[in-house]
Amino acid sequence: MAVDYKDYYKILGVSKNADQKEIRQAYRKLARKYHPDVNPGDTTAEDKFKEMNEANEVLSDPEKRKKYDEMSAYYQQYGRWPGSGGTDSAEGDDGTYAGGQQYQYRTVNEEDLHDIFGDQSPFSDFFETYFSGSRAPNRGSGRQQRTTTGQDVEAGVEVSLAEAYTGTARSFELTEPDGATRRLEVKIAAGVDEGSRIRIAGQGGQGTAGRGDLYLRVHMLPDPEFTREGDDLRTHIDVPLTVAMLGGETHVATPDGRRLLLRIPPETGNGRTFRLRGQGMPHLGQPKQRGDLFAEVTVVLPKQLTAEQRRLFEAFARSVGYTGNTGI
Repeated sequence: MAVDYKDYYKILGVSKNADQKEIRQAYRKLARKYHPDVNPGDTTAEDKFKEMNEANEVLSDPEKRKKYDEMSAYYQQYGRWPGSGGTDSAEGDDGTYAGGQQYQYRTVNEEDLHDIFGDQSPFSDFFETYFSGSRAPNRGSGRQQRTTTGQDVEAGVEVSLAEAYTGTARSFELTEPDGATRRLEVKIAAGVDEGSRIRIAGQGGQGTAGRGDLYLRVHMLPDPEFTREGDDLRTHIDVPLTVAMLGGETHVATPDGRRLLLRIPPETGNGRTFRLRGQGMPHLGQPKQRGDLFAEVTVVLPKQLTAEQRRLFEAFARSVGYTGNTGI
């Protein structure tokens, strides 16, 4: 029987030299796009979903991929696929491919394709001819031998502002279904914010076709000194009355523990804000780009004046016309 060949590499959008990681990533991207749950009633999306599952079934299996590549070479040499007609077909009477090796039917998605498509085969005649050893209508045994992709796993991770300012790392101990444990070191990039997702490829739940991915969702812990506004930071600095009146210098702390020197001009009022450019949070993915740090002045009044200090303040008050009247 003549069957139309399938270019599985083209279907997944990968090169013929693609490794298993590239194939797995391409498959997952297409699965999210064309899954029937995402496209209810869309027959075009359903057909593409079946097609990309079929391509993944072959290309993710080293033995099947090897046979497929051999068949591709045969096609390039003879201009047709084995079994597409002619006397030198490589297909035997029992439906096996050259060498007599047979392949058992199995589903290719983490969700049972039989539950999605019923008794109708999700695979093309091309697949059934060359990659399915049993072509009987009853697919019960095939469902028991299905291939499943690993499950993606998501967990929360708490990050302090200081850690987000510089970047940090976390160690996790993961427990497998069989009770075994494994340690995992995860780098957290500088600039993460509330709700940021960190993807660790291949560290999720185990499936027969490999592991899924682990996603960490960031929760930012409140900071007692800094308020974050995107990539900008705001903080308060205490400035003595004498420095506020006469001018001087003070220090501004940063989340990583540095102390920046800030010059205070004379007659600086309470609440005045100074901008320190490029001292804010790094931009996620572009750590050399930073926001600004804004420092708001709180003028600190002297306490427990001595008699001499009080006399001097009273003299100062009279010199500026202070009479003790509140102005109310």
